[in-house]
Amino acid sequence: MALFFFLPILLPGFIGWLNALLAVPIFLLLQTATDEQKAAVEIRNGLLMAGLGSLLIGRFSMFLFTLIMLPVGYSLHHSAVQQKNPAQAGIAGIITLSIAWLFFWTGYSVLSGTPHPYTGLLTSLDAFLEQIIIVYRTNGELPVDVLYRLELLITEMRELLPKILPGLLAGTVVLTVTLNMIISRVLLRRLAPEKVFWPPYKEWQLPDKTIWFLIFSFVLLLINSGQGKTVGLSLVCVAGLLYFLQGVAVVMHTLNRWNLPRAFRLFAYVFLGLQRYGVLLVIIIGIADTWANFRKLDHTEKDTTE
Repeated sequence: MALFFFLPILLPGFIGWLNALLAVPIFLLLQTATDEQKAAVEIRNGLLMAGLGSLLIGRFSMFLFTLIMLPVGYSLHHSAVQQKNPAQAGIAGIITLSIAWLFFWTGYSVLSGTPHPYTGLLTSLDAFLEQIIIVYRTNGELPVDVLYRLELLITEMRELLPKILPGLLAGTVVLTVTLNMIISRVLLRRLAPEKVFWPPYKEWQLPDKTIWFLIFSFVLLLINSGQGKTVGLSLVCVAGLLYFLQGVAVVMHTLNRWNLPRAFRLFAYVFLGLQRYGVLLVIIIGIADTWANFRKLDHTEKDTTE
Protein backbone atom coordinates (compact mmCIF):
# COMPACT_ATOMS: atom_id res chain seq x y z
CA MET A 1 0.00 0.00 0.00
CA ALA A 2 2.82 2.40 0.89
CA LEU A 3 4.42 1.80 -2.52
CA PHE A 4 1.24 2.70 -4.42
CA PHE A 5 0.98 6.06 -2.66
CA PHE A 6 4.70 6.86 -2.55
CA LEU A 7 5.84 6.11 -6.11
CA PRO A 8 3.69 8.81 -7.80
CA ILE A 9 5.16 11.30 -5.30
CA LEU A 10 8.73 10.10 -5.87
CA LEU A 11 8.41 10.12 -9.69
CA PRO A 12 5.69 12.67 -10.49
CA GLY A 13 7.02 13.31 -13.98
CA PHE A 14 6.73 9.66 -15.00
CA ILE A 15 3.86 8.14 -13.01
CA GLY A 16 2.25 11.14 -11.36
CA TRP A 17 -0.92 10.32 -13.27
CA LEU A 18 -1.34 7.27 -11.01
CA ASN A 19 -2.60 9.67 -8.32
CA ALA A 20 -5.97 9.59 -10.06
CA LEU A 21 -6.19 5.78 -9.69
CA LEU A 22 -5.28 5.40 -6.01
CA ALA A 23 -8.83 4.38 -5.11
CA VAL A 24 -8.10 1.07 -6.85
CA PRO A 25 -5.61 -0.41 -4.30
CA ILE A 26 -7.82 0.77 -1.42
CA PHE A 27 -10.86 -0.91 -2.98
CA LEU A 28 -9.03 -4.14 -3.79
CA LEU A 29 -7.49 -4.49 -0.33
CA LEU A 30 -10.84 -3.97 1.37
CA GLN A 31 -12.70 -6.28 -1.03
CA THR A 32 -10.24 -9.16 -0.81
CA ALA A 33 -9.59 -8.95 2.94
CA THR A 34 -11.11 -11.52 5.26
CA ASP A 35 -11.20 -8.96 8.07
CA GLU A 36 -12.05 -5.35 7.18
CA GLN A 37 -10.53 -4.00 10.41
CA LYS A 38 -7.18 -5.64 9.66
CA ALA A 39 -7.34 -4.23 6.14
CA ALA A 40 -7.97 -0.76 7.58
CA VAL A 41 -4.87 -1.18 9.80
CA GLU A 42 -2.79 -2.19 6.75
CA ILE A 43 -4.04 0.89 4.89
CA ARG A 44 -3.22 3.12 7.86
CA ASN A 45 0.29 1.70 8.22
CA GLY A 46 0.94 1.98 4.51
CA LEU A 47 -0.20 5.60 4.44
CA LEU A 48 1.99 6.43 7.44
CA MET A 49 5.01 4.97 5.66
CA ALA A 50 4.20 6.82 2.43
CA GLY A 51 3.67 10.05 4.39
CA LEU A 52 7.01 9.65 6.15
CA GLY A 53 8.76 9.01 2.85
CA SER A 54 7.19 12.07 1.24
CA LEU A 55 8.21 14.15 4.26
CA LEU A 56 11.83 13.03 3.92
CA ILE A 57 11.98 14.05 0.26
CA GLY A 58 10.17 17.35 0.90
CA ARG A 59 6.94 16.54 -0.92
CA PHE A 60 4.48 16.14 1.94
CA SER A 61 1.90 18.43 0.30
CA MET A 62 1.79 16.02 -2.64
CA PHE A 63 1.12 13.17 -0.23
CA LEU A 64 -1.78 15.09 1.28
CA PHE A 65 -3.23 15.46 -2.21
CA THR A 66 -3.09 11.70 -2.79
CA LEU A 67 -5.28 11.20 0.30
CA ILE A 68 -8.20 12.61 -1.72
CA MET A 69 -8.63 9.18 -3.30
CA LEU A 70 -8.78 7.39 0.07
CA PRO A 71 -12.50 8.10 0.76
CA VAL A 72 -13.30 7.24 -2.87
CA GLY A 73 -11.85 3.75 -2.40
CA TYR A 74 -13.91 3.28 0.76
CA SER A 75 -17.02 4.59 -1.02
CA LEU A 76 -16.67 2.10 -3.87
CA HIS A 77 -16.03 -0.72 -1.39
CA HIS A 78 -19.17 0.03 0.61
CA SER A 79 -21.20 0.33 -2.60
CA ALA A 80 -19.99 -3.13 -3.64
CA VAL A 81 -20.75 -4.59 -0.18
CA GLN A 82 -24.25 -3.10 -0.31
CA GLN A 83 -24.61 -4.51 -3.86
CA LYS A 84 -25.31 -1.18 -5.47
CA ASN A 85 -25.33 -1.20 -9.25
CA PRO A 86 -22.57 0.68 -11.16
CA ALA A 87 -24.71 3.81 -11.58
CA GLN A 88 -25.47 4.03 -7.85
CA ALA A 89 -21.84 3.27 -6.93
CA GLY A 90 -20.67 5.87 -9.43
CA ILE A 91 -22.94 8.58 -8.04
CA ALA A 92 -21.71 7.88 -4.50
CA GLY A 93 -18.10 7.96 -5.69
CA ILE A 94 -18.60 11.21 -7.61
CA ILE A 95 -20.16 12.91 -4.59
CA THR A 96 -17.34 11.63 -2.36
CA LEU A 97 -14.57 12.79 -4.69
CA SER A 98 -16.22 16.19 -5.22
CA ILE A 99 -16.44 16.80 -1.47
CA ALA A 100 -12.85 15.60 -0.96
CA TRP A 101 -11.57 17.94 -3.68
CA LEU A 102 -13.57 20.86 -2.27
CA PHE A 103 -12.26 20.35 1.28
CA PHE A 104 -8.67 19.86 0.16
CA TRP A 105 -8.42 22.88 -2.13
CA THR A 106 -10.34 25.15 0.24
CA GLY A 107 -8.17 24.07 3.17
CA TYR A 108 -5.02 24.48 1.08
CA SER A 109 -6.07 27.99 0.08
CA VAL A 110 -6.84 29.01 3.67
CA LEU A 111 -3.70 27.52 5.23
CA SER A 112 -1.32 28.76 2.53
CA GLY A 113 -2.92 32.19 2.26
CA THR A 114 -3.05 31.93 -1.53
CA PRO A 115 -6.00 32.51 -3.88
CA HIS A 116 -8.30 29.55 -4.41
CA PRO A 117 -6.72 27.07 -6.85
CA TYR A 118 -9.72 27.39 -9.18
CA THR A 119 -8.94 31.08 -9.63
CA GLY A 120 -5.26 30.28 -10.07
CA LEU A 121 -6.03 27.63 -12.68
CA LEU A 122 -8.25 29.99 -14.64
CA THR A 123 -5.59 32.72 -14.53
CA SER A 124 -2.85 30.32 -15.61
CA LEU A 125 -4.84 29.01 -18.57
CA ASP A 126 -5.72 32.52 -19.68
CA ALA A 127 -2.06 33.57 -19.44
CA PHE A 128 -1.04 30.49 -21.43
CA LEU A 129 -3.45 31.37 -24.26
CA GLU A 130 -2.25 34.96 -24.22
CA GLN A 131 1.33 33.76 -24.46
CA ILE A 132 0.44 31.71 -27.53
CA ILE A 133 -0.82 34.86 -29.24
CA ILE A 134 2.39 36.71 -28.38
CA VAL A 135 4.56 33.89 -29.73
CA TYR A 136 2.73 33.77 -33.05
CA ARG A 137 2.75 37.57 -33.36
CA THR A 138 6.55 37.55 -33.13
CA ASN A 139 6.69 34.79 -35.75
CA GLY A 140 7.17 36.68 -39.01
CA GLU A 141 6.64 33.54 -41.12
CA LEU A 142 2.86 33.47 -40.62
CA PRO A 143 0.72 35.27 -43.22
CA VAL A 144 -1.34 38.16 -41.86
CA ASP A 145 -4.70 36.52 -42.61
CA VAL A 146 -3.67 33.28 -40.88
CA LEU A 147 -2.43 35.20 -37.84
CA TYR A 148 -5.68 37.16 -37.71
CA ARG A 149 -7.85 34.01 -37.76
CA LEU A 150 -5.62 32.40 -35.13
CA GLU A 151 -5.97 35.42 -32.84
CA LEU A 152 -9.75 35.35 -33.27
CA LEU A 153 -9.82 31.64 -32.38
CA ILE A 154 -7.68 32.06 -29.27
CA THR A 155 -9.70 35.12 -28.19
CA GLU A 156 -12.90 33.07 -28.45
CA MET A 157 -11.25 30.31 -26.42
CA ARG A 158 -10.28 32.82 -23.71
CA GLU A 159 -13.90 33.99 -23.52
CA LEU A 160 -15.30 30.45 -23.54
CA LEU A 161 -12.90 28.91 -21.02
CA PRO A 162 -14.35 30.53 -17.85
CA LYS A 163 -17.81 29.35 -18.94
CA ILE A 164 -16.94 25.70 -19.47
CA LEU A 165 -14.18 25.21 -16.88
CA PRO A 166 -16.64 24.14 -14.13
CA GLY A 167 -18.06 21.56 -16.53
CA LEU A 168 -14.58 20.35 -17.47
CA LEU A 169 -13.63 19.93 -13.80
CA ALA A 170 -16.91 18.13 -13.07
CA GLY A 171 -16.26 15.89 -16.06
CA THR A 172 -12.80 15.13 -14.67
CA VAL A 173 -14.43 13.93 -11.45
CA VAL A 174 -16.87 11.72 -13.39
CA LEU A 175 -14.11 10.26 -15.56
CA THR A 176 -11.80 9.66 -12.58
CA VAL A 177 -14.43 7.71 -10.64
CA THR A 178 -15.46 5.74 -13.73
CA LEU A 179 -11.88 4.68 -14.52
CA ASN A 180 -11.31 3.62 -10.91
CA MET A 181 -14.47 1.51 -11.02
CA ILE A 182 -13.59 -0.13 -14.34
CA ILE A 183 -10.01 -0.97 -13.32
CA SER A 184 -11.12 -2.14 -9.86
CA ARG A 185 -13.68 -4.49 -11.37
CA VAL A 186 -11.18 -5.95 -13.87
CA LEU A 187 -8.50 -6.57 -11.22
CA LEU A 188 -10.98 -7.92 -8.66
CA ARG A 189 -12.14 -10.45 -11.23
CA ARG A 190 -8.58 -11.75 -11.36
CA LEU A 191 -7.89 -11.64 -7.62
CA ALA A 192 -11.24 -12.72 -6.16
CA PRO A 193 -13.80 -13.52 -8.87
CA GLU A 194 -16.31 -14.75 -6.30
CA LYS A 195 -16.55 -11.21 -4.89
CA VAL A 196 -17.25 -9.50 -8.20
CA PHE A 197 -20.73 -7.98 -8.16
CA TRP A 198 -20.69 -5.33 -10.87
CA PRO A 199 -21.28 -6.56 -14.43
CA PRO A 200 -18.68 -5.93 -17.17
CA TYR A 201 -18.38 -2.31 -18.31
CA LYS A 202 -20.02 -3.13 -21.66
CA GLU A 203 -23.27 -3.79 -19.74
CA TRP A 204 -23.23 -0.61 -17.65
CA GLN A 205 -26.19 1.68 -18.22
CA LEU A 206 -27.26 5.08 -16.96
CA PRO A 207 -30.65 5.36 -15.23
CA ASP A 208 -33.38 6.35 -17.69
CA LYS A 209 -34.07 9.50 -15.65
CA THR A 210 -30.61 10.82 -16.57
CA ILE A 211 -32.11 12.01 -19.86
CA TRP A 212 -33.90 14.74 -17.90
CA PHE A 213 -30.52 16.04 -16.79
CA LEU A 214 -29.53 16.40 -20.44
CA ILE A 215 -32.84 18.05 -21.35
CA PHE A 216 -32.58 20.49 -18.43
CA SER A 217 -29.03 21.36 -19.51
CA PHE A 218 -30.15 22.21 -23.04
CA VAL A 219 -33.11 24.19 -21.74
CA LEU A 220 -30.79 26.35 -19.62
CA LEU A 221 -28.44 26.74 -22.56
CA LEU A 222 -31.14 27.79 -25.01
CA ILE A 223 -33.56 29.97 -23.07
CA ASN A 224 -31.37 31.59 -20.44
CA SER A 225 -28.78 34.30 -20.73
CA GLY A 226 -25.88 35.32 -18.55
CA GLN A 227 -25.15 33.06 -15.60
CA GLY A 228 -27.95 30.61 -16.39
CA LYS A 229 -26.54 30.00 -19.85
CA THR A 230 -23.06 29.51 -18.40
CA VAL A 231 -24.41 26.88 -15.99
CA GLY A 232 -26.24 25.20 -18.85
CA LEU A 233 -23.05 25.03 -20.91
CA SER A 234 -21.17 23.31 -18.07
CA LEU A 235 -24.04 20.88 -17.50
CA VAL A 236 -24.11 20.01 -21.21
CA CYS A 237 -20.39 19.15 -20.99
CA VAL A 238 -21.04 16.79 -18.08
CA ALA A 239 -24.12 15.22 -19.69
CA GLY A 240 -22.21 14.75 -22.94
CA LEU A 241 -19.44 12.89 -21.09
CA LEU A 242 -21.97 10.66 -19.30
CA TYR A 243 -23.64 9.64 -22.55
CA PHE A 244 -20.27 9.26 -24.25
CA LEU A 245 -19.33 6.70 -21.58
CA GLN A 246 -22.64 4.91 -22.12
CA GLY A 247 -22.11 5.03 -25.88
CA VAL A 248 -18.68 3.44 -25.47
CA ALA A 249 -20.28 0.61 -23.47
CA VAL A 250 -22.83 0.05 -26.27
CA VAL A 251 -20.10 0.04 -28.93
CA MET A 252 -18.02 -2.43 -26.88
CA HIS A 253 -21.04 -4.69 -26.44
CA THR A 254 -21.85 -4.59 -30.15
CA LEU A 255 -18.30 -5.28 -31.35
CA ASN A 256 -17.92 -8.14 -28.87
CA ARG A 257 -21.27 -9.60 -29.93
CA TRP A 258 -20.15 -9.60 -33.54
CA ASN A 259 -17.02 -11.44 -32.41
CA LEU A 260 -14.77 -9.19 -34.47
CA PRO A 261 -10.95 -9.58 -34.31
CA ARG A 262 -9.31 -7.62 -31.51
CA ALA A 263 -7.18 -5.64 -33.96
CA PHE A 264 -10.29 -4.40 -35.76
CA ARG A 265 -11.97 -3.54 -32.47
CA LEU A 266 -8.93 -1.56 -31.37
CA PHE A 267 -8.94 0.31 -34.68
CA ALA A 268 -12.64 1.12 -34.24
CA TYR A 269 -12.08 2.47 -30.70
CA VAL A 270 -9.15 4.65 -31.82
CA PHE A 271 -11.07 5.92 -34.86
CA LEU A 272 -14.16 6.85 -32.84
CA GLY A 273 -12.08 8.42 -30.07
CA LEU A 274 -9.89 10.59 -32.27
CA GLN A 275 -12.47 11.76 -34.78
CA ARG A 276 -14.65 14.69 -33.75
CA TYR A 277 -17.68 13.23 -35.51
CA GLY A 278 -16.84 9.83 -34.09
CA VAL A 279 -17.12 11.19 -30.54
CA LEU A 280 -20.42 12.85 -31.45
CA LEU A 281 -21.68 9.57 -32.92
CA VAL A 282 -20.81 7.71 -29.71
CA ILE A 283 -22.69 10.34 -27.65
CA ILE A 284 -25.74 9.99 -29.91
CA ILE A 285 -25.59 6.20 -29.53
CA GLY A 286 -25.44 6.63 -25.75
CA ILE A 287 -28.49 8.91 -25.78
CA ALA A 288 -30.42 6.63 -28.16
CA ASP A 289 -29.72 3.67 -25.87
CA THR A 290 -32.02 5.30 -23.29
CA TRP A 291 -34.99 4.39 -25.47
CA ALA A 292 -33.67 1.70 -27.82
CA ASN A 293 -31.81 -0.28 -25.14
CA PHE A 294 -29.58 -1.91 -27.75
CA ARG A 295 -28.03 -4.40 -25.37
CA LYS A 296 -31.40 -5.66 -24.16
CA LEU A 297 -32.49 -6.08 -27.76
CA ASP A 298 -29.40 -8.18 -28.43
CA HIS A 299 -30.17 -10.41 -25.45
CA THR A 300 -33.81 -10.75 -26.60
CA GLU A 301 -32.75 -11.72 -30.12
CA LYS A 302 -30.28 -14.26 -28.71
CA ASP A 303 -32.93 -15.82 -26.46
CA THR A 304 -35.36 -15.99 -29.41
CA THR A 305 -32.85 -17.74 -31.68
CA GLU A 306 -32.03 -20.24 -28.96
